Amino acid sequence: VVSENIDRLRFTFGVQMLQETTDKGDRNPSSVNLLIQFQRSGIWNTEFDITINGKITTQYLASVVADNLPPRPFSVRMVRVTPDSTTDRLQNKTLWSSYTEIIDIRQGYPGTAVAGLLVDAEQFGSQQVTRNYHLRGRIFQVPSNYDPDTRTYTGLWDGTLKPAYTNNPAWCTMDILTHPRYGLGRRIGVADVDKWALYAIAQYCDQQVPDGFGGTEPRMTLNAYMTSQR
Repeated sequence: VVSENIDRLRFTFGVQMLQETTDKGDRNPSSVNLLIQFQRSGIWNTEFDITINGKITTQYLASVVADNLPPRPFSVRMVRVTPDSTTDRLQNKTLWSSYTEIIDIRQGYPGTAVAGLLVDAEQFGSQQVTRNYHLRGRIFQVPSNYDPDTRTYTGLWDGTLKPAYTNNPAWCTMDILTHPRYGLGRRIGVADVDKWALYAIAQYCDQQVPDGFGGTEPRMTLNAYMTSQR
């Protein structure tokens, strides 16, 4: 490693398989120990002492990130502590997948919601980590007397708007018509849209109707992902 601009290093490694077969044919979990070392002042120092354990039948990759980097240049190596298997009954072949040099810069994601998650792989054993997000969606301009959670309108509307989440099709439509980035906002404005007509349409959409299961639901909602031009 020679560049002074590098802030962090990511090492990705893993096993092809990890299991031990007994004389009776049972497949049991196994483990393998690895070290990631930096050479500081000519001496190899262990930065990460890693143990992968479990019963793994397909390729499994893990990664670690090193923040405390020594002065450049320096050398990096991975050492396998666990002896290599000498029998087909023990499957514990390790692999070095990738080495990534990370330079921290300020990233901007205008108009985008970005989520990041850092988890300890040891909490999940040999399972691959999956993520699911429940997203509500965009914040729209809605009438100032409107409560999107209860779908109710209080008193008379004076024509002013406020930002809030809603899946009412009428206010979603107004956003698409007036937004300058993905809608028609560069050609028309709020003044060009009949918001009073949309107000009546929105109230119709918010009326509660039977849901077929003994409860009620709004007459109409709009829940959609638009990822391409339409």
